[in-house]
Amino acid sequence: MSDEVELKFDVEPASVAPIRATPILAAAAAQSHDSESLYFDTKDGALRRSGVSLRVRRSGGRNVQTAKRKRGSAAGLFVREEWEAEVPRFDLDLGAFQPALVRRLLGKAERDALKPLVRTRFTRTSWQVEIRGSLIEVVLDEGTVSARRRQAPFTELELELKRGKPAALFALAEEIGRAAPLRLGMMSKNERGYALVEGRLGRPAKADAVRLDPGMSEADAFRTIAYTCLRQFRLNEIALLRARDPDALHQARVALRRLRSALSLFRHAVKGKDYQALREELRWFAGQFGEARNFDVLLAGEDWPLFAEGGQARARLHAEREAAYDRVMAAIESERARTLLLRLALWLELGSWRFKPRAEANVRALAAHQLERQWRKARRRGAELGSLDADAEHQLRIDIKKLRYAAEFLAGLHAGRAEAARASRFVSALKQLQEQLGIANDHRTAEAVAARLAPGETLAPAPAVPRKAAEKAFRRASATAGYWLE
Repeated sequence: MSDEVELKFDVEPASVAPIRATPILAAAAAQSHDSESLYFDTKDGALRRSGVSLRVRRSGGRNVQTAKRKRGSAAGLFVREEWEAEVPRFDLDLGAFQPALVRRLLGKAERDALKPLVRTRFTRTSWQVEIRGSLIEVVLDEGTVSARRRQAPFTELELELKRGKPAALFALAEEIGRAAPLRLGMMSKNERGYALVEGRLGRPAKADAVRLDPGMSEADAFRTIAYTCLRQFRLNEIALLRARDPDALHQARVALRRLRSALSLFRHAVKGKDYQALREELRWFAGQFGEARNFDVLLAGEDWPLFAEGGQARARLHAEREAAYDRVMAAIESERARTLLLRLALWLELGSWRFKPRAEANVRALAAHQLERQWRKARRRGAELGSLDADAEHQLRIDIKKLRYAAEFLAGLHAGRAEAARASRFVSALKQLQEQLGIANDHRTAEAVAARLAPGETLAPAPAVPRKAAEKAFRRASATAGYWLE
């Protein structure tokens, strides 16, 4: 058994030639061969849910069976336990592994239930590169993944650390990235196959559930949360690059806002070198999505007759929306954005913040303090919900949104049945309150857009915040708050 440490990127087919021509790769000997892999699991994905990947790969006249289990991953960096054994046929042979290992990998899954669910065929080109005293294998895979009669192409670049320090992976990635755009890879080939089967590949994606353990340190909890946010962003960035999908744009924006909230939530543990610069760059990047999202909301809504189908104002709004999407796409495709995400990944893995005493503190104490602090702040304004002016109402909405993100991030720390139920009801109430407060915010946005696109025309009267619904949601939140102190 060994640990596999690799940095994975998605690349466009057009980038293959520039990558191959990168001086550090052009100076190394390249080896190329065709490979085919079968990935095994139960129909309900028991291995996948437990973080295990089980495959047999046929390449160069050999059949190699490999099992991998995640030990941790963040921002494209995968750290996994790995076991290998050569097998006689291109098929699963669990007898090639020690019985104890098989029991450990399979858990409660039955051997007979394992079936080949995903197949990949690809051409692999590899280079051995020395950089900063470390040895790195660079692997370029070009091929297809298929599952249940569905098929999709992929092009991946993997940098696997063979000897040395992880920092060398990032240094090499930056060098190759100057020749061709590299985007952090968030899916293994196996995961691509499952996403293909389930119709999720290249589609808008909501955030995965954050899985925290009560015994975690603040550092591990923060990295887990940040990885979830980055994964959500990258999955939606892929969808945006394929089509200008309003849901993908919304979820990409949500992912960046959640990531910024995580930086604030854990600021005492992570503040230091690079923290403020990364925060400012994330603020810039998230800001690129706001205008396009506002236009999408106005085009989708039925509360503004001024922007109804067939009207001149709607035609102007469509044109503005396309221009806003142009700016979003330019930001996504910019070197500034790609550099930001790579540097954020480096900071998450190797930043000096990880070695601060605070980073090793148990996360439960932080959760109790921050949730109580944020709830008190929101509760003060929420208690005056019926008499707030527009600015105070807007600030309450922001406070509720930040509190909701924090509660969602930290919900896994409250694993007891009663605690978990209260946490779920609390988040649900905050979500409802945020939605009610958003109605007036959307109208203020519509007024500003109407004044610019249709001066002199009258917008329908602003709808009042549904006070009764908002106050009911606030009472629900109040009734379930405080579970973090128990």
